[in-house]
Amino acid sequence: MELKKLTLCILSSSSLALVGCGGDSAGEPTPEIEALSAYTDLTWSAGADELVGLTYPAGASNGPLVALKRSTGSDDSVTHTLMTADADTKEFVAVEGVTLDKNYYRDVLALPVSGTFEGESIDTVLVATCGYAEASYLEGGELPDQGSGLDRVSALANERVALQPTEEVAVPTVTPAVLSLHLLGTDFSAEIDITDVQEPLSLVDCHSLGGLYVADLSSKGRSSVEVSLFLTGLDQYGEYAILEAGFGFDYDTFTLGEYGFGLDQTNMAPLGAIEEDPEDDYFFTAAFEGNTYLLDDMKGEARATIDGNPFSGSSQEGALITDLVLSGNTLLGVSADAGLAGIDFGGEEIVMLSEGDYANCIDQLALNGNTVWCHDATEEGTLIEFTVPEVPQSEVMEESQPEVVARKVAIGGGSKEEAEQIKAELEGAGAEVEVK
Repeated sequence: MELKKLTLCILSSSSLALVGCGGDSAGEPTPEIEALSAYTDLTWSAGADELVGLTYPAGASNGPLVALKRSTGSDDSVTHTLMTADADTKEFVAVEGVTLDKNYYRDVLALPVSGTFEGESIDTVLVATCGYAEASYLEGGELPDQGSGLDRVSALANERVALQPTEEVAVPTVTPAVLSLHLLGTDFSAEIDITDVQEPLSLVDCHSLGGLYVADLSSKGRSSVEVSLFLTGLDQYGEYAILEAGFGFDYDTFTLGEYGFGLDQTNMAPLGAIEEDPEDDYFFTAAFEGNTYLLDDMKGEARATIDGNPFSGSSQEGALITDLVLSGNTLLGVSADAGLAGIDFGGEEIVMLSEGDYANCIDQLALNGNTVWCHDATEEGTLIEFTVPEVPQSEVMEESQPEVVARKVAIGGGSKEEAEQIKAELEGAGAEVEVK
């Protein structure tokens, strides 16, 4: 998948300083910590905390799990904590030096980054998340007016026709959601408004980040990577949208380069999770008209569907799948209700998997090769670890070809031209035809 040509702008970053880690200020060794049996947040408060992001750094060989926790206080105040846990201790701890000051954040993606900074080698991760000001419908916010986004493009086009050449089209004023980037272990951070200036269009909230793609430019003599990812969310017109983000990151100077956003699709159907589809950009999920859908195009047929909500058993409304992971040809998803869904591409169905502990999966997923982690609905603040399960695949039935019942057909009557036309059609179907 190539990076699409996006409208670009430049962000300059000031010099960064490393944050020291390991041991205490007196140089005394850190005491050994007994490893937990499962990845756990020991500070978790049931009923007050929620896991809204989980990922394993893409392509890392021994990276930390990265999680995003949302906490609601007794006064209804909301805070967010970015956490990491390594494989040795399995304990999630808050990342120091990261400020998350938007009202809401959702989802995380991470990339391993190595380089030399101010004479020191550094191995860390670059984390991306999305922050926004107003609660989305995932947080209990109001659903948009279902008529507010209709005919947006034609309405703007009509305005442009009516305007004088020096006038500009008025678009709704909103507080854009931001793509929030943090290089752990340094003081580098950046917030980029999620706005496609060509539309013009902004996301006002985020539902999912996915489809992470990285191109290393070292073969071209550059110490940088080009990164692209997809985001789902609500735009200022009341439609649900998919945008692609692209940015460059220099791992020698630890600075952000060119970046931009481009609109891919919009629709009135509430969108959920998004993940890379190696054959066609991305998969995404949606819930509308009482059903649950997996799609790759809002205008085409669904890749998979199921009536109602397979996680809750409700037949009245579709499930909002909050996270997807893809391992080979196996695509898995979770929602706010416990359970693990898989995609039967042959039967074009969303199926529930219930033979393992993963039946208790909820909220978020992370993947490293054949290993998957999910949040445990029965023991909040703890992850379930399992091997990618097999999703039963239905055989794809080939479209049957019409059989030629009569191998020899005699055509008589009518004009010669009509007879020749009928003869050609029947011979095309495999019949032997004699014209009398």
